[in-house]
Amino acid sequence: MKLQCDKADTLKLFASVFLFALAIGVVGFFATPDAGAISYNNFVRMVNNDRQIGNPDAAVTIIEYSDFQCPWCGKFEENDLPRIIHYYVKTGKVFIQFRDFPLTLMHKYAFKSAEYADCAALQGKYMTVRSLLYKYQNDWSVIGDLYYFLKTHAKGAINFKKEEACVQSGLVKRLIKSNMSSGTAAKVNGTPTFFIYRGFTLYKKITGYRPFPVINKILQGALQ
Repeated sequence: MKLQCDKADTLKLFASVFLFALAIGVVGFFATPDAGAISYNNFVRMVNNDRQIGNPDAAVTIIEYSDFQCPWCGKFEENDLPRIIHYYVKTGKVFIQFRDFPLTLMHKYAFKSAEYADCAALQGKYMTVRSLLYKYQNDWSVIGDLYYFLKTHAKGAINFKKEEACVQSGLVKRLIKSNMSSGTAAKVNGTPTFFIYRGFTLYKKITGYRPFPVINKILQGALQ
């Protein structure tokens, strides 16, 4: 009888461990949703939530339209954005939102790179992939193999099965085209383009690259 009880207890223990491990696996799998399992509106909401930095209640908001293959966008990303983040975003003064505006007639892989960046937002990794795309712009721009590029440079940072499923879902294409349409309606005709709002009022539109001292002066004026 004792042997049967011990065996039963052991089986119960194994069953408990198995169910616990299964539960952890399920939670891990669904922590970052598959694009095919969510609606377009929810997809947009989730991507936009990750394509922004800072305090949404900040006095000044910057909306940037950019192209991942644009050299001037890359220069802004590498040289000037870190300083804006340091002096304005981290201090709660400025809120930044990023939008896609791939110049498809000039840059062959701009649209595809935007797809991978936006899909990374579902995993909370938009800024990670964004930074990689700009930092190594000259590398992936040659052949445009974004999947291989990210497998090499973002290994361990994102789930590539979910990333590829998102790209193939079509939701991200729809979002990028919507960004392009809104940019065109706002007379965006080059990248980068910045819309600087003081509250809900447009304070300044900047078309093209401007070094930090210029943007710094504009932001100081917007905050007065």
